[in-house]
Amino acid sequence: MLTTKDLLKTDRRKIREHWKKSDAQMEIEIGIIRNWIKTQKHLPEVPCDKTIEYFLTNCKFSTEKTKRTLDMYYTVRDLIPDFYENKHPGSDRMKLINEVLYTLPLPELTENLHRITIFKLNDVDPDTFDIYDHAGQFLRNLFEIKTKEDLTLGEIFVMDCKHAKFATIIKCTPMYVKKIAFVLENVWANRLNEMHLVNVPTYMDRLIALSRTLLSKKLRERIYVHESLDDMFKAVPQELLPSDYGGKAPSMDELKKLWIAKFKEYTERFDKMEELKVNEKLRPEKMENSELLGYHGNFKKIDVD
Repeated sequence: MLTTKDLLKTDRRKIREHWKKSDAQMEIEIGIIRNWIKTQKHLPEVPCDKTIEYFLTNCKFSTEKTKRTLDMYYTVRDLIPDFYENKHPGSDRMKLINEVLYTLPLPELTENLHRITIFKLNDVDPDTFDIYDHAGQFLRNLFEIKTKEDLTLGEIFVMDCKHAKFATIIKCTPMYVKKIAFVLENVWANRLNEMHLVNVPTYMDRLIALSRTLLSKKLRERIYVHESLDDMFKAVPQELLPSDYGGKAPSMDELKKLWIAKFKEYTERFDKMEELKVNEKLRPEKMENSELLGYHGNFKKIDVD
């Protein structure tokens, strides 16, 4: 029987072997990043070794990219507060998200050591669905747990649009899409390998077309729209999916209950996250305008307009 300890099964040995890293080499790599973070007085904490290894792996063991990405992991909370503020999973608003939406990383990795995550709306009143809370649940809360427990060679997103109503879809503004892309590129380090959309209503065609124009070429080329589940199963291994899709994983409802329990296990961490703030006054080298004020200014300006 699956427990909360089994929600993110991984194989650190295989992943380290893929990057040709011995245990001793990993300790050295982690130590380099840990020591660097200690010199960055603007950052609010020194993360645990598993978190550092997670970012090193996502950044393909580029030391400089890992530094930039870890810095952005903390900095983005001020750049895009809509995704990060007031998103504690124990809050009433985030409990509501669990009722209206499935956001489920699946327990088993693919043969290529990729993690599949399924997104699916329930058949709900669009007025009860806040897309920024949805983004916060995944980009903030689930990601936080992934940085402590997960390790992969990439991510596969499956978006089942069966209950995606027009009134919900139109909430996905161009700026919302750009913010999602920013986080995927600068915090997730572009580890999204594939995004598969299925059960797509015709009125989503324009949104998908528009979204492609807002994304980088790399992300654009990783989006696939399927006419049927059978077509999607040619690309996404069915046996790893929940029983709702004929797979061997537990049902989506079972997985959701386990993830709610997992969030509770991390209550202390999420409480602490409410206070983790970057102190820009202490940053040794100011970020370029395009990195910080540029993005922040653009986000604020377009939101107001």
